[in-house]
Amino acid sequence: MQDNTTTLRDGRKLGFAEYGKADGIPLLLFHGTPGCRIMKRLETAPWINENGLRIIIPDRPGYGLSDPDRKRTIMDWATDVEQLANHLGLARYHVAGGSGGGPYALACAIHSPERVLSVTLICSGGPPEVMPPSKEMNRGNRIVFFLARYAPLVLRGMFALQAKAMKKRLSQPEPDSRQARKLARVKAKQLAGLPEWDRRLLEGQGGENMRLILQEAFRQGGDGPYRDLLLVSRPWHLDLGRLTAPVFMWHGTADTNVPISTAREFSKLIPGCETHFIPDAGHQLLGSAEVRSQIVARLLASNAQ
Repeated sequence: MQDNTTTLRDGRKLGFAEYGKADGIPLLLFHGTPGCRIMKRLETAPWINENGLRIIIPDRPGYGLSDPDRKRTIMDWATDVEQLANHLGLARYHVAGGSGGGPYALACAIHSPERVLSVTLICSGGPPEVMPPSKEMNRGNRIVFFLARYAPLVLRGMFALQAKAMKKRLSQPEPDSRQARKLARVKAKQLAGLPEWDRRLLEGQGGENMRLILQEAFRQGGDGPYRDLLLVSRPWHLDLGRLTAPVFMWHGTADTNVPISTAREFSKLIPGCETHFIPDAGHQLLGSAEVRSQIVARLLASNAQ
C-alpha cells in the first residue's frame, strides 16, 4: 500500500492509497460509511496483480488523511475525484462503491460520463425513498439511520463519543486479561447479531482489519463520519436518469446492513442496471474469493468492450 495526498483547487488535502500494478487498469474504489483508504487484505492480495488492476482508494473529506469539507454534497465528491484522476494522469477509469460509497460512485459517473467506464455497486446503500430504517436492518443500522433523519444532533454526539473511545483505546497499553475477556465478550455479542456469512468473514483477521479501518476513519474525530452519514441517509440530489456508463449491482440476499429489498427497489431507479443477487450472502461480499472473482471478471469484461 502507498499512502499519498494531493492538494485540491480549494487548498484541501485529499488522502488516498494505491494497490496493485502502477500501469494497471484503474479502478477508483470508494469506501463505506464509515471507512477509509486502508484495506489491509489488498496489500498482499495476488488477485490484484494477476488481473492487472490498479486500485485507488481515496479518503472522503474528514476521514483519514483528507481535510474536512463541511459544506460538501455527494456530487461535490465527483469534482474531488476528477481532480485526483487528473493528478494521477487517468484519462478514463472504472469506479466502484461499497456500502455507503455507492452513491459517490454514481455521482462520478453522472459528473464525468466521458471518463467513467463502468460503475460497480457492492452492497450499496440506496436513496432514502427505498431505504427506510426498517426491521429488515440490523438494530445498529436501524438506529443510526433513524437518528440521521430525525435526531442528527444525537447522532453527532454518539460519533464524537465513539471517536473519543477509539483514541483512548489507542493510547492505552495492551489490555490485561480481565479487559481482554471483556473485549472478547463485546466482540462476540456484535458478531452474534450478524448473518452467518458476515460472522465467518469477520472472525479472526477480518475483525482486526475492520478495527484498523474504523480507527483510521475516526482519526480526525467523529465529524467526518457524521456528515457522511447525513449525506447518504437524506435525499441524494443525483439525477440517476443521466447515467450512461454500465452499472453492475452486487448484493447479498442475507444482508442486514442494506436489506435486499432496498437493493431490488434501488436497481429499478438506475437505467439498465445489471443485478447480481448472491443467495445467503451478507454485507461482506468482497471477503468471499468466489464472489470477488465474479465481480472482477465482470469489470474486466466491461473494460474489453
